[in-house]
Amino acid sequence: MTARDIQTLMEEREDPVRAAHCQGFFKTGPGEYGEGDIFRGIPVPELRKIARYWKDIPLEEMTLLLQSPYHEDRFVALCLLVHSFQHGNEDAVYQAYLKYTSFINNWDLVDTSCHKIIGPYLFQRPRTLLYTLARSKNLWERRIAMVSTYYFIKRDQLIDTLALADLLSGDQDDLIHKASGWMLREVGKRNESALIKFLNDPAVNLPRTALRYAIERFSPPIRKEYLKNHATDVPIHSTNPKPPHWRAYRHVMEAAVKLKGRVVHTPVIQSEMLKKSSGAEVFLKLENEQHTGSFKYRGALNKLLSLGESPPMAIGASTGNHGLAMSMVLRELDLDGTIFLPSTTIEYKVDSLREYNVNLVFYGEDGIDAERKARHTAEHNEHVFISPYNDLQVIAGQGSIGIELLEQIGAIDYLFASVGGGGLISGIALALKNHIPDITIVGCSPERSNIMQKSVEAGMIVEQPLQSTLSDGTAGGIEAASVTLPLCIDLVDDWVTATEKEIGSAVGLIYREHGIKIEGAAAVTVACFLEYRTCLNGKKVGLVVCGGNISDAQFEDILTQDSSNG
Repeated sequence: MTARDIQTLMEEREDPVRAAHCQGFFKTGPGEYGEGDIFRGIPVPELRKIARYWKDIPLEEMTLLLQSPYHEDRFVALCLLVHSFQHGNEDAVYQAYLKYTSFINNWDLVDTSCHKIIGPYLFQRPRTLLYTLARSKNLWERRIAMVSTYYFIKRDQLIDTLALADLLSGDQDDLIHKASGWMLREVGKRNESALIKFLNDPAVNLPRTALRYAIERFSPPIRKEYLKNHATDVPIHSTNPKPPHWRAYRHVMEAAVKLKGRVVHTPVIQSEMLKKSSGAEVFLKLENEQHTGSFKYRGALNKLLSLGESPPMAIGASTGNHGLAMSMVLRELDLDGTIFLPSTTIEYKVDSLREYNVNLVFYGEDGIDAERKARHTAEHNEHVFISPYNDLQVIAGQGSIGIELLEQIGAIDYLFASVGGGGLISGIALALKNHIPDITIVGCSPERSNIMQKSVEAGMIVEQPLQSTLSDGTAGGIEAASVTLPLCIDLVDDWVTATEKEIGSAVGLIYREHGIKIEGAAAVTVACFLEYRTCLNGKKVGLVVCGGNISDAQFEDILTQDSSNG
């Protein structure tokens, strides 16, 4: 059984009159979306019957058929690929589909196949491919991105549809507007309130065609109101100032695409020692091996890349790791910038910053003091402030860690991450919770500085007396109205704190067992895991080792103290 056998069969069933009609219906004229396509004139039910009969031909023959100049041949090939995918040949069919997208070149070909191949393949995997396709110059790849989400919608995962509809809202092609509106209408069938919230967001600017499709099931008066407001560009309702999850998630997914190959794809190791102590499979995500020795490089790079080719002067504030990351990115992008630091910043971190020739300004005794001064300076001089955490582009960069974790170890039951301003845990939670809805996200903080935990409990940013802690990377206050607070309220499921003794012990434990030198902020995560471990037997757990920037003197002192305590 070969592709040629199928083509011979279809040649016998050609209908020139129907073929001519199809060439008009599928817009095959010069400059039209199906330009140059040719048809045999065989009805779709007949094509599906042929596909069912020839379903057992080899994959190689299916892909040969997919490369046929005839539209119907390609349709049958896609039906065959869907059947093969659904009967266990997932990896090979998925790869073949992506290899030959140039032949999936009309709306019926896309719509009959992508949500049955791309959608189910990505359902429990990172969905960054969709965000790559959505930026493609190929019309049909952009449509594949949107229509593939139909599989997710039918399983009540709606966020990718909303994010992609927003991303594609500026698309110039009406076929993309129709696809977006169609998928949004399907969202409304599953969860009408989710669709209404999306449509009522003033930041959403759907094309009129997409809007018309999306609201088809609404009553005539409501449809009329939406279309009237679209014409006058008046929002239906005001919205809560906190970012909707779908928009923050969209930024995470786009960051994961943008940063791939530009950041270190940091390794994951399994800890047998932590497994023995908890009964869980425990994986350490080693962000201490990221550029500048911490996860902060991801957020700084994503933010600065988002500013375009000729950005204004960049102003940052940091106790160390964010400043190091900003400084390295500024040098790589050949940009100027200034870092504000509290006067209490550890000297060896100041020395590290000086190696980048960035302008350093010391202000206040706490990170929040330096942060406020930096933001005021940026606003006063029309520069751009690069927050360590209070910025969706920074959060999105940190969220790329979650996408890498999914690629490396698949679905997990628990994720532990240290929390200062909340940018790290917010970004990772956005990535993981929208791929693994049942995951538990655990925030980890030192007892001496757990402001985000207390703020979440209070529902507002609270103050806390400044105390020294080994976890200096998470120490300090949180900016008023920080975007991370509502994200942490919504996405972090549990909170744990660690004492200074427990943090020091965790530094020593990871060094003894794994030979890895970690900083206090990373050790907080390990210490909190150990506090939590009795709940984790049989679970699959990820721990983010957020950094390894610790001075030799402090490291040796911690090991000495830990040894004497042991």
